[in-house]
Amino acid sequence: MKNFTDNLNTACKALWESPPVPPDDFFSLVRNFNHGARLLCLVHASVRLGIFEILEEWRSEKEIEDYIKYPHPVTDYFQGLIKTGLVDYKDEKIRNTPVASTYLNRESPYFQGAYIDKSVQHLKDLWVNLSVIMSSGPVAYDEEVFFANLSLPSMAQNAICGRLQEVVSAVRSLPGFLKMKKMVDLGGGHGLYAIALACQNPNLTATVFDLPGIIPLAEEYIKRHEMSSRVKTKGGNFFEDPIGQDYDLILSSSNPSGKRPDMLGKISDALMPGGYFVSIQPGDEIAPYDPLHELEFFLWTFDKEDHPKQTWTRNKKFLTDEYLQALMENNLNICSISRVSDPYVKDYGVTMMIAQKN
Repeated sequence: MKNFTDNLNTACKALWESPPVPPDDFFSLVRNFNHGARLLCLVHASVRLGIFEILEEWRSEKEIEDYIKYPHPVTDYFQGLIKTGLVDYKDEKIRNTPVASTYLNRESPYFQGAYIDKSVQHLKDLWVNLSVIMSSGPVAYDEEVFFANLSLPSMAQNAICGRLQEVVSAVRSLPGFLKMKKMVDLGGGHGLYAIALACQNPNLTATVFDLPGIIPLAEEYIKRHEMSSRVKTKGGNFFEDPIGQDYDLILSSSNPSGKRPDMLGKISDALMPGGYFVSIQPGDEIAPYDPLHELEFFLWTFDKEDHPKQTWTRNKKFLTDEYLQALMENNLNICSISRVSDPYVKDYGVTMMIAQKN
């Protein structure tokens, strides 16, 4: 009987004894985790609903309710928007802050909706299913679909936040830029670098070279900027396929065409004497360590990838001794090396190298 009572007391002990550690800290942590995720989802929904377009003017709760046509009062949603810090509140009405007007209104040229979409999609695909991925392996994406639908639209919008403008300014300042007639953007993806440079030089015809599944995205941007007459596309694999000849300018941004030493022979051969090679790549600056960002990199792969990922591309050095030697061997002389800020990653910049063919 005593043993039974002792066992019963042990089993039931937690029913009358408080936890050894007060619960407040635990629930506070979880609430904070939840709060950030919920705010992201609220912002994502607001972007999709077009809320930030109508909030260019002061709007009441009733006006938002009528716009959404939600069958219940939107008081909590209204107050949630205020919590994001993305709207101002005055006289029971809200309006976009300058940040929201610039980055969350789809009519703004700096709209970041695709970046928000990608962030939420990664939450759904990777973080909600983290336990499954950790035990069964990474999520496998089709490479061309991943870049065309998820990665590159976000990269395009991120680039417009400063990186694109810095690169265009540097290239535009090159001697003889306005005399350039032909360029290719290798792995050009969204095509914005080619579009911007063609806009700056009325004599320039540009080609965006990328995988066939990505070309429709570039063509969408080309059409949007009304540059179809001078910016063309070419589908292919820059490692295996011809990239063209007689270029005055070859550009590569954040892809292996401009980072691998074994591509420099092909690039040099495709340049006219005196032509320029501009490569903008991560790796020479150490990114602030973010364990969650590093972990996320290993939670997904491409379905045709034969080998597991070794390291995040941003961590692979760009201007190695091997790369510098390959530049010299292929008659490419460095004109300048500079840092380009990349606001997508806090306190981080990429390297822009400009070389000229002898």
